[in-house]
Amino acid sequence: MDNYEDIKRKRKITRPIVTLLIGLSFISIILLTMMLGFSPNKAPNKKSNGAEPIQDKQPGSEYGYYDTEALAIVMDYDTTLKKITLLTTEAEEPITLFYSGGTDIKDKFGQIITAAQVSIGSMVDIGYIKNSSKLIKIHESSMTWENVGVSNLTIDPLSMVMKIGTSNYKFNDNIVVVDGKDLVSVEKLAEQDVLIVRGYEDTIYSITILKGHGTVRLVDIAGFSGGNVTVGYEAMQKVSENLVIPVREGNFNITVENGKYSVTKNIEIIRNEETIVSFDGLGQMAEENGMITFDINPFGADLFIDGMLTLYANPVKLAYGEHDITVSLGGYTTYEGYLKVNEDKKTVKIDLPEATSSEEADVTIIDSVTEDISTPTWANDDDIDHDHFIYVENPMDASVYMNGEFMGTSPIGFEKIIGSHVFTFIRDGYETISYTIDIEDDNMDTYISMPDLIPE
Repeated sequence: MDNYEDIKRKRKITRPIVTLLIGLSFISIILLTMMLGFSPNKAPNKKSNGAEPIQDKQPGSEYGYYDTEALAIVMDYDTTLKKITLLTTEAEEPITLFYSGGTDIKDKFGQIITAAQVSIGSMVDIGYIKNSSKLIKIHESSMTWENVGVSNLTIDPLSMVMKIGTSNYKFNDNIVVVDGKDLVSVEKLAEQDVLIVRGYEDTIYSITILKGHGTVRLVDIAGFSGGNVTVGYEAMQKVSENLVIPVREGNFNITVENGKYSVTKNIEIIRNEETIVSFDGLGQMAEENGMITFDINPFGADLFIDGMLTLYANPVKLAYGEHDITVSLGGYTTYEGYLKVNEDKKTVKIDLPEATSSEEADVTIIDSVTEDISTPTWANDDDIDHDHFIYVENPMDASVYMNGEFMGTSPIGFEKIIGSHVFTFIRDGYETISYTIDIEDDNMDTYISMPDLIPE
């Protein structure tokens, strides 16, 4: 009995000790587990600036985590030096980052690509280590939008707004415009260009020119002056010498027309270059002519121009250049010479000497720039109003004679001579007619407009 009591008493003493030992064992196990679970070489799983960390593809890779991320536009890359130049949407100056074989490069669908496959002008999500300029990731952004084949872009530089169709977008001075391998200013864009436009939300950040434009310069176009020209699908324009037309690059037909004359040529437009197109000798060439007034004495002598008998009661239209002139009349010495026509108007005075005289014909040529219709010899100076004029308006294109003295071809104006005068109108193919008209002394210009001449 005493032994039982001793055992019972020993059990009571032992229980607390065992319980304590068991508790200490559990605590030791927990501490040991925590210590084994922590490794000083493993970085804590935390975010930097809200960016998800890149997990190493291979254990022990030195790449994987970055401290800066941004949305950016690719401006340039160098596969030899393994560097990429980018402009972030929040910055004004570009940055250059260096990549390696361990850099995470993907397209917008999550497929692995090479750095050379990332197009200049693309918008990308990047993650990099700022101090070392190491590029950890570059992904073609899936948050941005891209319109391919835009051909209706309009730009308002004052309000900094671009319009595609009916949609308006903002842009800033740092917009990236890619023309081939070059970066150009937004001013280089033309409405003829075909573009890739990229942006985020309501702002355009990047434009790539798929098809640019060149210019067409028209020369030797006199034969189509006043006509129209069309290049490809461009709007029709009026023809003018040295006209310059912006045209989308490619092969196009250029058509110029003027009335019944039309010429079409095929031309190649090269981006950023000027194509000169000549139409020399084509179309209805505008022949240059001069109106020559012949004042021949004695009146009634025959005038031959280039061998053709020519009437000269009215000014004669002659093409620019040299012409053979012959004037003859029985009993007078014949004149033979040439006349050079190079002005709109000339007056040629030819006086034939009598055949019995040893004198030669007297020829005087008065150019239009120096020609000044003299006051008729019969006019009394007291009758001349030097401050006013007589304007003969009709009949048109008729030789005007005042009291038998040639005054010029209508319409014409000359000093006002007061009094009653006989005005005679002569024109080839029409009946000659004369009017007696009183010119009043009223301190005003006098306008004469008579009925049209009657055809013979």
